[in-house]
Amino acid sequence: MSIPWWQSAVGYQIYPRSFQDSNHDGIGDLPGITQHIPDLKALGVDFLWLNPIYQSPNVDNGYDIADFQAIDPAYGTWQDFETLLTTAHANDLRVIMDLVVNHTSDQHAWFQAARQSKTSPYHDYYIWQENIDGTPPNAWLNFTGDNTWAYNEATDEWYFHLFAPEQPDLNWENAQLQTEIIAMINWWADQKIDGFRLDALSHLKKVPFNTPQPVGDEQFSIFSNNPGIEVFLQKLHATFQARGLMTVGEAGGVHADTAAVWTGPSGFMNMIFELEHQSRASEFPPKADLAHLFNSFTEWQEALNQQGWLGLYLENHDQPRSITVYGDDQPLAAKALATLLLTLRGTPFIFQGEELGMTNVAFTEPEQIDDPPVRAAYEHLVATGVNPTEALNQATSWSRDNSRTPYQWTTNGFGNSAAERDTSWLLTNPNTTSLNHANQLQEPSSVLHYYQKLLAYRKHDLTLQTGRFKRITTNHDLVFAFLRYTDEATRLMFINLSDQPAKIKLPNDIATNSAWVPAISNTEALPPITATLELAPYQAGIYEKV
Repeated sequence: MSIPWWQSAVGYQIYPRSFQDSNHDGIGDLPGITQHIPDLKALGVDFLWLNPIYQSPNVDNGYDIADFQAIDPAYGTWQDFETLLTTAHANDLRVIMDLVVNHTSDQHAWFQAARQSKTSPYHDYYIWQENIDGTPPNAWLNFTGDNTWAYNEATDEWYFHLFAPEQPDLNWENAQLQTEIIAMINWWADQKIDGFRLDALSHLKKVPFNTPQPVGDEQFSIFSNNPGIEVFLQKLHATFQARGLMTVGEAGGVHADTAAVWTGPSGFMNMIFELEHQSRASEFPPKADLAHLFNSFTEWQEALNQQGWLGLYLENHDQPRSITVYGDDQPLAAKALATLLLTLRGTPFIFQGEELGMTNVAFTEPEQIDDPPVRAAYEHLVATGVNPTEALNQATSWSRDNSRTPYQWTTNGFGNSAAERDTSWLLTNPNTTSLNHANQLQEPSSVLHYYQKLLAYRKHDLTLQTGRFKRITTNHDLVFAFLRYTDEATRLMFINLSDQPAKIKLPNDIATNSAWVPAISNTEALPPITATLELAPYQAGIYEKV
Protein backbone atom coordinates (compact mmCIF):
# COMPACT_ATOMS: atom_id res chain seq x y z
CA MET A 1 0.00 0.00 0.00
CA SER A 2 1.37 3.40 -1.00
CA ILE A 3 0.97 6.13 1.60
CA PRO A 4 2.22 9.74 1.72
CA TRP A 5 5.74 9.93 3.15
CA TRP A 6 4.64 11.95 6.15
CA GLN A 7 2.20 9.28 7.37
CA SER A 8 5.04 6.84 8.03
CA ALA A 9 7.44 9.50 9.29
CA VAL A 10 8.46 10.83 12.70
CA GLY A 11 9.40 14.48 13.08
CA TYR A 12 11.94 16.12 15.35
CA GLN A 13 11.36 19.69 16.50
CA ILE A 14 14.44 21.87 16.84
CA TYR A 15 14.44 25.11 18.80
CA PRO A 16 17.57 26.52 17.13
CA ARG A 17 18.43 29.03 19.84
CA SER A 18 18.90 26.18 22.32
CA PHE A 19 20.11 23.24 20.24
CA GLN A 20 23.87 23.68 19.76
CA ASP A 21 26.11 26.70 20.14
CA SER A 22 28.90 26.26 17.60
CA ASN A 23 30.50 29.72 17.77
CA HIS A 24 30.65 30.17 21.55
CA ASP A 25 28.32 33.18 21.79
CA GLY A 26 25.78 31.51 24.08
CA ILE A 27 23.15 31.09 21.34
CA GLY A 28 22.42 27.98 19.30
CA ASP A 29 22.91 28.28 15.56
CA LEU A 30 22.53 26.61 12.16
CA PRO A 31 26.06 25.16 12.02
CA GLY A 32 25.32 23.62 15.40
CA ILE A 33 22.30 21.83 13.96
CA THR A 34 24.32 20.63 10.97
CA GLN A 35 26.95 19.30 13.37
CA HIS A 36 24.37 16.94 14.89
CA ILE A 37 22.70 15.62 11.74
CA PRO A 38 24.43 12.23 12.32
CA ASP A 39 22.97 12.07 15.84
CA LEU A 40 19.47 12.81 14.54
CA LYS A 41 19.86 10.20 11.83
CA ALA A 42 21.02 7.68 14.43
CA LEU A 43 18.00 8.48 16.58
CA GLY A 44 15.77 7.33 13.74
CA VAL A 45 13.65 10.38 12.91
CA ASP A 46 12.66 11.24 9.34
CA PHE A 47 12.32 15.01 9.18
CA LEU A 48 13.25 18.15 11.10
CA TRP A 49 10.98 21.05 12.02
CA LEU A 50 12.94 24.22 12.64
CA ASN A 51 11.41 26.88 14.85
CA PRO A 52 11.70 30.34 13.20
CA ILE A 53 15.16 31.31 11.96
CA TYR A 54 14.05 34.38 9.97
CA GLN A 55 15.37 37.87 10.62
CA SER A 56 13.53 39.12 13.70
CA PRO A 57 13.82 41.54 16.63
CA ASN A 58 12.83 38.54 18.79
CA VAL A 59 10.03 40.13 20.74
CA ASP A 60 8.36 36.71 20.48
CA ASN A 61 11.40 34.49 19.95
CA GLY A 62 11.30 34.70 16.16
CA TYR A 63 7.55 34.48 15.68
CA ASP A 64 7.71 38.21 14.96
CA ILE A 65 9.20 38.00 11.46
CA ALA A 66 10.89 41.10 10.04
CA ASP A 67 11.97 39.48 6.76
CA PHE A 68 10.48 36.22 5.48
CA GLN A 69 13.43 35.64 3.15
CA ALA A 70 16.43 36.39 5.36
CA ILE A 71 18.20 34.35 8.04
CA ASP A 72 18.62 36.03 11.40
CA PRO A 73 22.35 36.71 11.93
CA ALA A 74 22.12 35.20 15.41
CA TYR A 75 21.69 31.80 13.73
CA GLY A 76 24.20 32.22 10.93
CA THR A 77 24.22 33.02 7.24
CA TRP A 78 22.28 31.96 4.19
CA GLN A 79 25.20 29.69 3.33
CA ASP A 80 24.84 28.06 6.75
CA PHE A 81 21.20 27.33 5.98
CA GLU A 82 22.03 25.87 2.57
CA THR A 83 24.67 23.65 4.17
CA LEU A 84 22.18 22.45 6.77
CA LEU A 85 19.55 21.69 4.14
CA THR A 86 22.02 19.90 1.86
CA THR A 87 23.45 17.85 4.73
CA ALA A 88 20.00 16.86 5.97
CA HIS A 89 18.87 15.78 2.52
CA ALA A 90 22.10 13.82 2.00
CA ASN A 91 21.16 11.90 5.15
CA ASP A 92 17.55 11.30 4.00
CA LEU A 93 16.19 13.81 6.48
CA ARG A 94 13.59 16.25 5.22
CA VAL A 95 13.37 19.81 6.59
CA ILE A 96 10.25 21.85 7.25
CA MET A 97 10.22 25.51 8.24
CA ASP A 98 8.09 27.31 10.80
CA LEU A 99 6.00 30.02 9.13
CA VAL A 100 3.74 32.75 10.49
CA VAL A 101 1.26 34.27 8.05
CA ASN A 102 -1.18 35.74 10.59
CA HIS A 103 1.12 38.64 11.52
CA THR A 104 4.57 40.12 11.05
CA SER A 105 6.98 42.08 13.18
CA ASP A 106 6.36 45.81 13.36
CA GLN A 107 9.92 46.03 11.98
CA HIS A 108 8.89 44.33 8.72
CA ALA A 109 9.29 46.67 5.72
CA TRP A 110 5.58 46.30 4.94
CA PHE A 111 4.51 47.64 8.32
CA GLN A 112 7.19 50.30 8.41
CA ALA A 113 5.70 51.69 5.20
CA ALA A 114 2.09 51.02 6.21
CA ARG A 115 2.28 52.99 9.43
CA GLN A 116 3.68 56.11 7.74
CA SER A 117 0.75 56.96 5.49
CA LYS A 118 -2.78 55.90 4.65
CA THR A 119 -1.86 56.24 0.99
CA SER A 120 1.01 53.73 1.19
CA PRO A 121 0.41 50.67 -1.02
CA TYR A 122 1.23 48.59 2.06
CA HIS A 123 -1.24 50.30 4.40
CA ASP A 124 -4.03 47.88 3.63
CA TYR A 125 -1.73 44.89 4.27
CA TYR A 126 -2.67 45.41 7.93
CA ILE A 127 -5.92 45.98 9.84
CA TRP A 128 -6.77 49.57 10.76
CA GLN A 129 -9.61 51.44 12.41
CA GLU A 130 -10.14 55.19 12.73
CA ASN A 131 -9.32 56.96 15.97
CA ILE A 132 -12.52 58.29 17.50
CA ASP A 133 -12.28 60.17 20.79
CA GLY A 134 -8.88 58.62 21.54
CA THR A 135 -10.25 55.24 22.57
CA PRO A 136 -9.63 51.79 21.02
CA PRO A 137 -12.27 50.58 18.53
CA ASN A 138 -13.47 47.94 21.01
CA ALA A 139 -12.55 46.39 24.34
CA TRP A 140 -11.35 43.03 23.06
CA LEU A 141 -8.47 41.46 24.97
CA ASN A 142 -5.85 39.49 23.05
CA PHE A 143 -3.81 36.39 23.85
CA THR A 144 -1.38 38.39 25.99
CA GLY A 145 -4.18 39.94 28.06
CA ASP A 146 -3.88 43.37 26.45
CA ASN A 147 -6.26 45.32 24.25
CA THR A 148 -6.13 44.08 20.66
CA TRP A 149 -5.56 47.62 19.36
CA ALA A 150 -2.46 49.81 19.37
CA TYR A 151 -2.43 53.47 18.42
CA ASN A 152 -0.41 54.73 15.45
CA GLU A 153 0.20 58.47 15.69
CA ALA A 154 1.39 59.06 12.11
CA THR A 155 -1.98 58.08 10.63
CA ASP A 156 -4.14 58.73 13.73
CA GLU A 157 -5.44 55.15 13.58
CA TRP A 158 -5.49 51.97 15.59
CA TYR A 159 -3.98 48.72 14.27
CA PHE A 160 -5.01 45.22 15.30
CA HIS A 161 -2.72 42.70 17.05
CA LEU A 162 -3.76 39.34 18.48
CA PHE A 163 -0.36 39.01 20.13
CA ALA A 164 2.11 41.71 21.21
CA PRO A 165 1.78 45.25 19.83
CA GLU A 166 5.04 44.56 17.99
CA GLN A 167 3.20 41.83 16.03
CA PRO A 168 0.54 43.56 13.88
CA ASP A 169 -1.97 41.20 12.21
CA LEU A 170 -1.99 40.94 8.44
CA ASN A 171 -5.16 41.78 6.51
CA TRP A 172 -6.03 38.61 4.62
CA GLU A 173 -8.97 40.36 2.96
CA ASN A 174 -6.39 42.18 0.80
CA ALA A 175 -5.77 40.32 -2.47
CA GLN A 176 -2.31 41.81 -2.98
CA LEU A 177 -1.25 40.65 0.48
CA GLN A 178 -2.35 37.14 -0.44
CA THR A 179 -0.29 37.35 -3.64
CA GLU A 180 2.78 38.45 -1.65
CA ILE A 181 2.42 35.55 0.80
CA ILE A 182 1.97 33.02 -2.02
CA ALA A 183 5.04 34.38 -3.80
CA MET A 184 7.08 34.03 -0.60
CA ILE A 185 5.94 30.42 -0.15
CA ASN A 186 6.89 29.63 -3.74
CA TRP A 187 10.30 31.21 -3.13
CA TRP A 188 10.91 28.87 -0.20
CA ALA A 189 9.76 25.92 -2.29
CA ASP A 190 12.38 26.94 -4.85
CA GLN A 191 15.00 26.59 -2.10
CA LYS A 192 14.03 22.90 -1.88
CA ILE A 193 12.60 22.82 1.64
CA ASP A 194 10.09 20.05 2.27
CA GLY A 195 7.21 21.81 3.97
CA PHE A 196 5.93 24.18 6.61
CA ARG A 197 4.54 24.14 10.11
CA LEU A 198 2.09 27.07 10.07
CA ASP A 199 1.80 29.02 13.29
CA ALA A 200 -1.45 30.66 14.47
CA LEU A 201 -3.15 29.48 11.28
CA SER A 202 -6.71 29.46 12.56
CA HIS A 203 -6.70 33.24 13.22
CA LEU A 204 -6.56 34.57 9.64
CA LYS A 205 -10.27 35.46 9.42
CA LYS A 206 -11.54 38.18 11.74
CA VAL A 207 -15.11 38.66 12.92
CA PRO A 208 -16.79 42.11 12.76
CA PHE A 209 -15.31 44.43 15.35
CA ASN A 210 -18.69 45.09 16.96
CA THR A 211 -18.91 41.42 18.01
CA PRO A 212 -19.05 41.05 21.81
CA GLN A 213 -16.12 39.10 23.25
CA PRO A 214 -17.24 36.04 25.22
CA VAL A 215 -16.17 35.54 28.80
CA GLY A 216 -14.60 32.61 30.59
CA ASP A 217 -13.20 29.64 28.69
CA GLU A 218 -14.67 30.89 25.40
CA GLN A 219 -12.99 34.30 25.65
CA PHE A 220 -10.73 33.76 22.64
CA SER A 221 -13.15 31.77 20.51
CA ILE A 222 -13.94 34.83 18.35
CA PHE A 223 -10.33 34.82 17.15
CA SER A 224 -10.21 31.25 15.84
CA ASN A 225 -11.60 29.28 12.90
CA ASN A 226 -14.15 31.91 11.89
CA PRO A 227 -16.51 31.42 8.90
CA GLY A 228 -14.79 32.47 5.70
CA ILE A 229 -11.33 31.29 6.72
CA GLU A 230 -11.71 28.41 4.30
CA VAL A 231 -11.29 30.83 1.36
CA PHE A 232 -7.82 31.80 2.58
CA LEU A 233 -6.85 28.26 3.52
CA GLN A 234 -7.91 26.85 0.16
CA LYS A 235 -5.69 29.37 -1.60
CA LEU A 236 -2.75 28.39 0.58
CA HIS A 237 -3.51 24.70 0.09
CA ALA A 238 -3.46 25.03 -3.68
CA THR A 239 0.07 26.41 -3.53
CA PHE A 240 1.30 23.82 -1.03
CA GLN A 241 -0.15 21.01 -3.10
CA ALA A 242 1.25 22.34 -6.37
CA ARG A 243 4.74 22.56 -4.87
CA GLY A 244 4.63 19.22 -3.04
CA LEU A 245 5.05 20.80 0.38
CA MET A 246 4.03 18.91 3.50
CA THR A 247 1.96 21.09 5.87
CA VAL A 248 1.20 21.04 9.58
CA GLY A 249 -1.26 23.62 10.85
CA GLU A 250 -1.42 24.91 14.42
CA ALA A 251 -5.18 24.92 14.65
CA GLY A 252 -6.39 26.43 17.91
CA GLY A 253 -10.18 26.57 17.98
CA VAL A 254 -10.53 23.56 15.68
CA HIS A 255 -12.27 20.72 17.51
CA ALA A 256 -12.32 16.99 16.92
CA ASP A 257 -15.75 17.06 15.28
CA THR A 258 -14.60 19.48 12.57
CA ALA A 259 -10.94 18.46 12.24
CA ALA A 260 -11.58 16.20 9.26
CA VAL A 261 -12.63 19.29 7.29
CA TRP A 262 -9.16 20.70 7.86
CA THR A 263 -7.16 17.53 7.18
CA GLY A 264 -9.38 15.23 5.12
CA PRO A 265 -8.90 14.43 1.41
CA SER A 266 -10.29 17.85 0.47
CA GLY A 267 -8.88 19.62 3.55
CA PHE A 268 -6.44 22.48 3.85
CA MET A 269 -3.49 20.85 5.65
CA ASN A 270 -1.85 17.43 5.60
CA MET A 271 -2.20 17.39 9.39
CA ILE A 272 -2.94 19.68 12.31
CA PHE A 273 -1.77 20.14 15.87
CA GLU A 274 -4.67 20.18 18.30
CA LEU A 275 -4.36 22.03 21.61
CA GLU A 276 -7.09 20.34 23.63
CA HIS A 277 -5.26 17.45 25.33
CA GLN A 278 -3.35 19.84 27.61
CA SER A 279 -4.96 20.32 31.01
CA ARG A 280 -3.47 21.14 34.40
CA ALA A 281 -4.23 19.28 37.60
CA SER A 282 -2.05 21.54 39.77
CA GLU A 283 -0.05 24.73 39.27
CA PHE A 284 2.83 23.94 41.62
CA PRO A 285 4.23 21.40 41.50
CA PRO A 286 3.24 21.27 37.81
CA LYS A 287 1.01 18.25 37.31
CA ALA A 288 -1.13 17.53 34.27
CA ASP A 289 -4.56 15.93 34.27
CA LEU A 290 -3.90 12.41 33.01
CA ALA A 291 -7.54 11.40 32.73
CA HIS A 292 -8.13 14.44 30.52
CA LEU A 293 -5.06 13.56 28.43
CA PHE A 294 -6.32 10.04 27.77
CA ASN A 295 -9.91 11.11 27.08
CA SER A 296 -8.85 13.91 24.76
CA PHE A 297 -6.50 11.67 22.80
CA THR A 298 -9.32 9.14 22.50
CA GLU A 299 -11.75 11.73 21.18
CA TRP A 300 -9.31 12.97 18.54
CA GLN A 301 -8.12 9.50 17.56
CA GLU A 302 -11.67 8.28 17.04
CA ALA A 303 -12.71 11.41 15.14
CA LEU A 304 -9.86 10.99 12.66
CA ASN A 305 -9.80 7.20 12.57
CA GLN A 306 -10.58 6.96 8.88
CA GLN A 307 -10.32 10.50 7.54
CA GLY A 308 -7.81 13.19 8.41
CA TRP A 309 -4.48 13.16 10.18
CA LEU A 310 -2.95 14.50 13.38
CA GLY A 311 0.45 15.83 14.30
CA LEU A 312 1.09 14.15 17.66
CA TYR A 313 3.08 15.73 20.50
CA LEU A 314 3.46 15.70 24.26
CA GLU A 315 5.78 18.66 24.55
CA ASN A 316 7.02 21.53 22.41
CA HIS A 317 8.55 25.00 22.71
CA ASP A 318 5.37 26.32 24.37
CA GLN A 319 4.92 23.56 26.96
CA PRO A 320 6.90 22.43 30.01
CA ARG A 321 8.67 19.09 29.94
CA SER A 322 6.33 16.12 29.72
CA ILE A 323 8.41 13.93 32.04
CA THR A 324 7.87 16.54 34.77
CA VAL A 325 4.15 17.17 34.35
CA TYR A 326 3.19 13.55 33.57
CA GLY A 327 5.90 11.44 35.17
CA ASP A 328 7.55 12.96 38.27
CA ASP A 329 10.89 13.23 36.39
CA GLN A 330 11.27 9.44 36.38
CA PRO A 331 13.23 7.99 33.42
CA LEU A 332 10.87 5.00 33.27
CA ALA A 333 7.98 7.45 32.87
CA ALA A 334 9.83 9.07 29.95
CA LYS A 335 9.90 5.66 28.28
CA ALA A 336 6.19 5.14 28.98
CA LEU A 337 5.44 8.54 27.42
CA ALA A 338 7.55 7.60 24.40
CA THR A 339 5.46 4.44 24.01
CA LEU A 340 2.31 6.55 24.03
CA LEU A 341 3.60 9.17 21.59
CA LEU A 342 4.98 6.71 19.06
CA THR A 343 2.05 4.30 18.91
CA LEU A 344 -0.95 6.61 18.46
CA ARG A 345 -2.43 7.21 15.01
CA GLY A 346 -0.78 10.23 13.39
CA THR A 347 2.68 11.68 12.79
CA PRO A 348 4.63 11.93 16.05
CA PHE A 349 6.81 14.96 16.77
CA ILE A 350 9.65 14.60 19.28
CA PHE A 351 10.76 17.89 20.84
CA GLN A 352 14.50 18.27 21.30
CA GLY A 353 15.59 16.71 24.58
CA GLU A 354 12.40 14.70 24.99
CA GLU A 355 14.37 11.66 23.81
CA LEU A 356 16.70 12.14 26.80
CA GLY A 357 13.96 12.70 29.34
CA MET A 358 15.04 16.32 29.88
CA THR A 359 13.17 17.81 32.83
CA ASN A 360 11.84 21.15 33.97
CA VAL A 361 14.46 23.35 35.60
CA ALA A 362 14.40 24.83 39.11
CA PHE A 363 14.76 28.59 38.65
CA THR A 364 16.57 30.18 41.58
CA GLU A 365 16.67 33.85 40.54
CA PRO A 366 14.06 36.00 38.76
CA GLU A 367 16.84 37.19 36.41
CA GLN A 368 16.87 33.67 34.94
CA ILE A 369 13.37 34.16 33.49
CA ASP A 370 13.26 34.93 29.76
CA ASP A 371 9.54 34.65 28.95
CA PRO A 372 7.93 38.13 29.43
CA PRO A 373 4.51 36.89 30.69
CA VAL A 374 6.28 34.75 33.28
CA ARG A 375 8.36 37.69 34.44
CA ALA A 376 5.21 39.79 34.73
CA ALA A 377 3.48 37.02 36.69
CA TYR A 378 6.40 36.84 39.11
CA GLU A 379 6.42 40.60 39.66
CA HIS A 380 2.65 40.59 40.21
CA LEU A 381 2.88 37.82 42.81
CA VAL A 382 5.64 39.62 44.70
CA ALA A 383 3.68 42.89 44.56
CA THR A 384 0.68 41.16 46.14
CA GLY A 385 2.78 39.94 49.07
CA VAL A 386 3.79 36.43 47.99
CA ASN A 387 7.19 35.35 49.28
CA PRO A 388 9.74 35.83 46.44
CA THR A 389 10.83 32.19 46.49
CA GLU A 390 7.25 30.96 46.37
CA ALA A 391 6.43 33.52 43.68
CA LEU A 392 9.32 32.29 41.56
CA ASN A 393 8.19 28.68 41.93
CA GLN A 394 4.61 29.50 41.00
CA ALA A 395 5.46 31.75 38.06
CA THR A 396 7.97 29.38 36.45
CA SER A 397 6.16 26.13 37.15
CA TRP A 398 4.45 25.96 33.74
CA SER A 399 6.79 28.39 32.00
CA ARG A 400 7.77 27.92 28.38
CA ASP A 401 11.33 28.55 29.52
CA ASN A 402 11.39 25.00 30.89
CA SER A 403 11.40 23.48 27.41
CA ARG A 404 13.67 26.15 25.91
CA THR A 405 16.69 25.53 28.13
CA PRO A 406 19.81 24.49 26.15
CA TYR A 407 20.00 20.92 24.90
CA GLN A 408 22.03 18.71 27.20
CA TRP A 409 24.61 17.24 24.87
CA THR A 410 27.30 16.87 27.53
CA THR A 411 28.03 17.91 31.09
CA ASN A 412 28.43 21.40 29.59
CA GLY A 413 24.99 21.53 28.01
CA PHE A 414 25.18 22.85 24.46
CA GLY A 415 28.49 24.65 24.99
CA ASN A 416 32.06 23.42 25.03
CA SER A 417 33.04 24.28 28.60
CA ALA A 418 31.59 24.90 32.02
CA ALA A 419 32.10 28.62 31.48
CA GLU A 420 30.03 28.52 28.28
CA ARG A 421 27.38 26.50 30.07
CA ASP A 422 27.06 29.24 32.64
CA THR A 423 26.75 32.04 30.05
CA SER A 424 24.18 30.47 27.71
CA TRP A 425 21.32 32.72 26.59
CA LEU A 426 18.97 30.87 28.96
CA LEU A 427 19.71 28.94 32.12
CA THR A 428 21.15 25.48 31.43
CA ASN A 429 19.55 22.86 33.63
CA PRO A 430 22.14 21.93 36.31
CA ASN A 431 21.24 18.25 35.90
CA THR A 432 23.09 18.29 32.57
CA THR A 433 26.09 17.10 34.58
CA SER A 434 24.47 13.66 34.74
CA LEU A 435 21.50 13.76 32.35
CA ASN A 436 23.00 14.27 28.91
CA HIS A 437 23.27 12.79 25.44
CA ALA A 438 26.88 11.65 25.82
CA ASN A 439 26.10 9.64 28.96
CA GLN A 440 22.95 8.08 27.51
CA LEU A 441 24.78 6.93 24.39
CA GLN A 442 26.95 4.79 26.65
CA GLU A 443 24.05 3.39 28.69
CA PRO A 444 22.06 0.63 26.91
CA SER A 445 19.08 1.07 29.24
CA SER A 446 18.84 4.85 28.74
CA VAL A 447 15.80 6.80 27.59
CA LEU A 448 17.68 7.63 24.38
CA HIS A 449 18.23 3.98 23.50
CA TYR A 450 14.59 3.19 24.22
CA TYR A 451 13.55 5.91 21.75
CA GLN A 452 15.90 4.44 19.17
CA LYS A 453 14.38 0.99 19.67
CA LEU A 454 10.80 2.27 19.44
CA LEU A 455 11.52 4.37 16.36
CA ALA A 456 13.16 1.42 14.59
CA TYR A 457 10.13 -0.74 15.42
CA ARG A 458 7.64 1.85 14.18
CA LYS A 459 9.58 2.47 10.97
CA HIS A 460 8.97 -1.12 9.88
CA ASP A 461 5.47 -1.59 11.26
CA LEU A 462 2.66 -0.62 8.89
CA THR A 463 0.08 -1.23 11.62
CA LEU A 464 1.46 1.58 13.78
CA GLN A 465 1.85 3.81 10.75
CA THR A 466 -1.61 3.46 9.25
CA GLY A 467 -3.78 1.29 11.49
CA ARG A 468 -7.01 2.43 13.10
CA PHE A 469 -7.37 3.17 16.81
CA LYS A 470 -9.61 1.56 19.42
CA ARG A 471 -9.45 2.33 23.11
CA ILE A 472 -9.73 -0.52 25.60
CA THR A 473 -11.77 0.31 28.67
CA THR A 474 -10.02 -0.45 31.94
CA ASN A 475 -10.87 0.22 35.56
CA HIS A 476 -7.86 2.47 36.12
CA ASP A 477 -7.76 6.20 35.33
CA LEU A 478 -3.96 6.30 35.02
CA VAL A 479 -3.61 3.41 32.58
CA PHE A 480 -4.18 3.99 28.87
CA ALA A 481 -4.83 0.85 26.84
CA PHE A 482 -5.65 0.72 23.14
CA LEU A 483 -5.40 -1.21 19.90
CA ARG A 484 -3.97 -0.21 16.55
CA TYR A 485 -5.19 -2.51 13.81
CA THR A 486 -5.48 -3.17 10.10
CA ASP A 487 -7.18 -6.03 8.28
CA GLU A 488 -3.89 -7.92 8.48
CA ALA A 489 -2.49 -7.22 11.95
CA THR A 490 -3.19 -5.84 15.42
CA ARG A 491 -1.03 -4.20 18.09
CA LEU A 492 -2.03 -3.87 21.74
CA MET A 493 -0.59 -1.08 23.91
CA PHE A 494 -0.60 -0.55 27.68
CA ILE A 495 0.78 2.60 29.31
CA ASN A 496 0.73 2.95 33.10
CA LEU A 497 1.50 6.56 34.02
CA SER A 498 1.09 5.96 37.73
CA ASP A 499 3.94 5.72 40.23
CA GLN A 500 2.06 2.78 41.74
CA PRO A 501 1.41 -0.76 40.47
CA ALA A 502 -1.81 -1.00 38.49
CA LYS A 503 -4.12 -3.98 38.30
CA ILE A 504 -6.58 -3.75 35.42
CA LYS A 505 -9.37 -5.97 34.16
CA LEU A 506 -9.42 -6.71 30.46
CA PRO A 507 -12.43 -7.26 28.21
CA ASN A 508 -13.10 -10.90 27.39
CA ASP A 509 -12.25 -10.54 23.72
CA ILE A 510 -8.77 -9.34 24.70
CA ALA A 511 -8.17 -11.57 27.71
CA THR A 512 -9.27 -14.81 26.04
CA ASN A 513 -7.11 -14.31 22.98
CA SER A 514 -4.02 -16.47 23.48
CA ALA A 515 -2.17 -15.07 20.48
CA TRP A 516 -0.66 -11.98 22.17
CA VAL A 517 3.14 -11.92 22.06
CA PRO A 518 5.18 -9.19 23.85
CA ALA A 519 7.08 -7.02 21.35
CA ILE A 520 8.58 -4.07 23.23
CA SER A 521 8.59 -3.09 26.89
CA ASN A 522 10.19 -0.31 28.91
CA THR A 523 10.88 -2.91 31.61
CA GLU A 524 12.63 -6.25 31.48
CA ALA A 525 9.47 -8.17 30.62
CA LEU A 526 5.77 -7.71 29.97
CA PRO A 527 3.26 -9.82 31.88
CA PRO A 528 1.24 -12.39 29.93
CA ILE A 529 -2.24 -11.30 28.85
CA THR A 530 -4.86 -12.64 31.26
CA ALA A 531 -8.25 -11.46 32.53
CA THR A 532 -6.43 -9.35 35.11
CA LEU A 533 -3.25 -7.63 34.04
CA GLU A 534 -0.79 -6.34 36.62
CA LEU A 535 1.48 -3.51 35.51
CA ALA A 536 4.45 -2.15 37.44
CA PRO A 537 4.76 1.59 38.11
CA TYR A 538 5.27 3.47 34.82
CA GLN A 539 5.32 0.19 32.89
CA ALA A 540 4.44 0.35 29.20
CA GLY A 541 4.63 -2.02 26.30
CA ILE A 542 3.44 -3.31 22.95
CA TYR A 543 1.96 -6.73 22.19
CA GLU A 544 1.59 -8.26 18.75
CA LYS A 545 -1.29 -10.49 17.75
CA VAL A 546 -0.01 -13.50 15.86
